[in-house]
Amino acid sequence: MAIAQRLILIIFCLGFSYGQRIPVALFEPVVITSEQQSRIDALDSLSGKSVEQQHELALLYASTRAFEQSFDILSSLAEEDPENYDYQFMLGGIAGTLASEVSQVKSLPYVRTMKTAFEQAARIAPDSLTIQLVLLELYTELPWVLGGSNKKANKALSAVQSLSTIEGFLAAGYYYRTTKKNKEALVAYLNAVNEVDVCSIPEVSNDAYYVMGVLSFYLQKDITKALCFFEHYVFHFNGGDRYPKSFARHYIEKLTSVIHENEEMEENLLAYDPLSRWIQNNFK
Repeated sequence: MAIAQRLILIIFCLGFSYGQRIPVALFEPVVITSEQQSRIDALDSLSGKSVEQQHELALLYASTRAFEQSFDILSSLAEEDPENYDYQFMLGGIAGTLASEVSQVKSLPYVRTMKTAFEQAARIAPDSLTIQLVLLELYTELPWVLGGSNKKANKALSAVQSLSTIEGFLAAGYYYRTTKKNKEALVAYLNAVNEVDVCSIPEVSNDAYYVMGVLSFYLQKDITKALCFFEHYVFHFNGGDRYPKSFARHYIEKLTSVIHENEEMEENLLAYDPLSRWIQNNFK
């Protein structure tokens, strides 16, 4: 599921045609290994693929950025087995990816598929923290004509808050920040960083460590804690994480004064990290 999370949580917030998406170039390049290509070729040549083989091929296509091929397979799998959480979740992520790569007009069918698949995944696994975070961003970021809804966003936020204290504070900060309620966002973010004294937080995503690093750096001026959060993010980075490692490394360099300030990376942060931009514009 790491691949699916990467596709969903990077492409979000619907960095897709309705906002600023982090350019793929800022992430480490996807390298297709000879083993992956051989396996793709072997599976692709089979005339009667099992469900398991189809799913494996869809994952391989996604991991090598062959998104249209992955979408076709997952659409079929999800139609045949609509109660399979993995199919629905992955289909939503792939649809969001494809929506982000075309014009707004051409993205509409993909957006509808994304929304339907994610909502079905939430019906299957309502206690999944990941899918509730996805729904929160979906309903917050989408225009209302495509299904955006403050009421539904608040329902997803309540679900996140019931599942995780820290993720709940961070989700509230995100929601209030995105809906221009800066005072409420600041309170939520301060609650998050004040909740922990050390940088070891059980049962949160690696992305939360990056966000906590940003908050500790700007809001608490706690260099030691911020450095620990960013180092954790880099060390545990995997394909499902939202922010490029280069962003966290840039903060580490700022905190340790290893190099002079990298102006290009500062511009990337302001362009593609909404939280860093929001704090610098409002509270620095």
